Amino acid sequence: MDPFYFKSYDRLIGVACDLESLVTEMKCLSEYDYDAVNYHILNGHISMWLNYMGFPELAEGIKMASSPEEAIKMIKSFKKGKKGVGSNGMSMGKNVTEHKRGRKSKTE
Repeated sequence: MDPFYFKSYDRLIGVACDLESLVTEMKCLSEYDYDAVNYHILNGHISMWLNYMGFPELAEGIKMASSPEEAIKMIKSFKKGKKGVGSNGMSMGKNVTEHKRGRKSKTE
């Protein structure tokens, strides 16, 4: 399955491979480039990717999200309801990607 690429104009700013990394990226990028995350939500890019990944119910819900915060809440709620397994049988608990964006973490 192809990952979701968050882009801001011609720059790649984040990658998500599953629901867990999607939430992580959306949270982080909302602080880094809120407008880019919001753009992907409002234009249906994340919804299309979720449908492709085998989560049609979640994809429909995300179409109604009006902000990254609302979309994150929907994804978290969906994950709780599915108890760790997506409708396509894939695990949702693994964060495949880790990114550093040139910022120090809270522990550094």
